[in-house]
Amino acid sequence: MEIWPVMAPHSPDLLSSWKAGSDREMLGGFVKLRQELFSRSSEPFSAVIAYTPGWQTRHVTLVDAAPEHCSSRDFAGFGHHYQYDPPGDPVLARRMMASARTRGISVAEGIHGVDHAISVPLFFLLPEGVTPVVPVSQSLSGVRQASLLGESLRKLESNGLKRLLLLVSGVWSQNPLEMAKGQEDPLIPRWTERIMKSVLEREIPDWSFLPEVGREILDRLDPPGRLRELHLLKGLDVRGGRLWAKERIPGLVQILASFEPVIV
Repeated sequence: MEIWPVMAPHSPDLLSSWKAGSDREMLGGFVKLRQELFSRSSEPFSAVIAYTPGWQTRHVTLVDAAPEHCSSRDFAGFGHHYQYDPPGDPVLARRMMASARTRGISVAEGIHGVDHAISVPLFFLLPEGVTPVVPVSQSLSGVRQASLLGESLRKLESNGLKRLLLLVSGVWSQNPLEMAKGQEDPLIPRWTERIMKSVLEREIPDWSFLPEVGREILDRLDPPGRLRELHLLKGLDVRGGRLWAKERIPGLVQILASFEPVIV
């Protein structure tokens, strides 16, 4: 079985730009990434595992094992709502929980549905909405839980599944104060460039910077998932990062990237 990791932005204004026919770089990046995903393999994705910053839980990692999902209306002010209601995969969800428990993770079933951190990137990558999705929460019990979750995915039993898409957040900074002022904290480009060089500009990522990303830095970057997705990718031992698009305005840095498939 192959797990194809993708790090994608999820700002709702991407849908507005697409609707307006914008030539925005990020939209072009999604088109190229989709072409890459389907040109390299004729095998359709069996399911999507979505590690979403829109679902943060205390003391436990929750996995939505529902057979059907509904889009949640978890953002406002953009003038539209995109309805993305894919099926779920209860069997895969429970296999994921079983694998997570072998790594000592506190995990249980929960109900969440599809938030915009899932629906916006999947609108561009899997617009038909027929591929099963398994939403997974981000535990607030420390980044070690994210790393262990990545390790557990490497031990996941395939049971006939051939190709999974792993979707994680590509928003590295979303500081509303800086965005409102229009003046960027110099720490933001300094740290996001360091992440870029360490994770995406090397065949084998150099994760040695992660212990330095403490509360002060995270508070100033203020990404929605507190960069937990990087710890998950570290646990999964991803290789061969490739940048498809990057956007940066004061207070906001979002990237679209992929990694070589992980064979499990």
